[in-house]
Amino acid sequence: MNGNGSAVAPKRAIVIGASTTGLIAAAALSRHFAEVIVLERDTLPEEPEWRKGVPQSRHVHLLLRCGEEVISEYFPGVTDELVAAGGRRVDMAADTRWFYAGGWKARFDSGITMYCQSKGFLEWTLRRRVENLPNATVRDKAEIDTYLVSDGAISGVRLKTGEEVTADLVVDASGRNSKTPQRLASLGFGEVPVSELPVDVGYASRAYRIPPGKRDWLSLIVHPRYPDSRLGVIIPVEGDRWLVTLVGSRGDHPPADDEGFLDFARGLPVPDIYEAIRDAEPLTPAGLHRFPGNLRRHYDRLATLPDGLAVIGDAACSFNPIYAQGMTQGATAARILDTCLARRRKGERLSLKGFGPVFQREYAKFADQCWLISTTEEYRDPKVAAHPPLWTKFANWYLEQVHELSWSDRRAAHSFLEVMHLLRPPASLLAPPLAARVLAHGLFARAH
Repeated sequence: MNGNGSAVAPKRAIVIGASTTGLIAAAALSRHFAEVIVLERDTLPEEPEWRKGVPQSRHVHLLLRCGEEVISEYFPGVTDELVAAGGRRVDMAADTRWFYAGGWKARFDSGITMYCQSKGFLEWTLRRRVENLPNATVRDKAEIDTYLVSDGAISGVRLKTGEEVTADLVVDASGRNSKTPQRLASLGFGEVPVSELPVDVGYASRAYRIPPGKRDWLSLIVHPRYPDSRLGVIIPVEGDRWLVTLVGSRGDHPPADDEGFLDFARGLPVPDIYEAIRDAEPLTPAGLHRFPGNLRRHYDRLATLPDGLAVIGDAACSFNPIYAQGMTQGATAARILDTCLARRRKGERLSLKGFGPVFQREYAKFADQCWLISTTEEYRDPKVAAHPPLWTKFANWYLEQVHELSWSDRRAAHSFLEVMHLLRPPASLLAPPLAARVLAHGLFARAH
């Protein structure tokens, strides 16, 4: 393909970043390009373990149902492979004991599952799958210096070593610390509009050996109700371990030392997580991570966005991790990328002229839903936004009624899970049958 994006047989796509999102994108791109190269600046580990370039990988990462469906589409059988190697398939209602908004959610067979494994194990498994694709290559220790430009379009990358790698399409999946905004500005393509919503979240996570004994849950979640600031999660992962993540916001962050970790767990709204881990054997020290806030880079609004470039996952939109959307929204971005490319294919010919802006606008529709889910609750805090949008007051009241109803109403609990797992848009919670029950609950609660 030449620099002006004419419709010829596409040859090469580059993916920046061997993250979960980047690896799924590589599999999607392999359907459209003769060659796909994943460039990762880190030294990739030989075993499924934490790596420096993904500091948040020590913490709980949930593969939501929508993400599971996407990954299974590009890597058939991979979820069974994860389970066979020790990962766990967990029903979000039947297998999960979940304290949310002041009460325990209803328990029932929901059919909405999440896959639980360490982030390092999932990433390692997907990387092996990509490396087995006949037209895909993963290169580590390949740090990007800048983009190459030809006829006003991105035509590849230059590495820090000086090596130039040309491509018909460059996909940035390098994460929240993406340098694409700076690179585009330095090349004369303008400033990328940004939306931010600060949350000041701190994490501490460690692995424990699963203690003997019977429990009525596989995963345990304790979620705060504003103004409470503490959250805790236990999930089962490979190696017969629990991965335990404690989260605090607004400066109330969990410490890494043994005593402080347990004390923080003791301070959760209910004692269940503390009681589960107080006598369990810790297998790792606690790892810490800070998350400053929700970040949205609006590439769909950049009038000068060049051809030859697509930005996905956390590189485009990074959401508060307590809502567990990260891997799933990145996976969905890869599927949207695949869909947009398929629309432009005619036989062996693929037109990429004008593709970047078209894709970013399509992706933005999905990102809007994720942003709404992640930010609505945070508008409760006046420190987040002194003058939040007027609609948030009703939205927060309505969601509070949904959560309270879900303590006993299975249909309400199931509807919420569908939205949480990105299977349905947030507006589905306003469907008349559910809305009637929600409003009736709200009126009854107010009367009493």
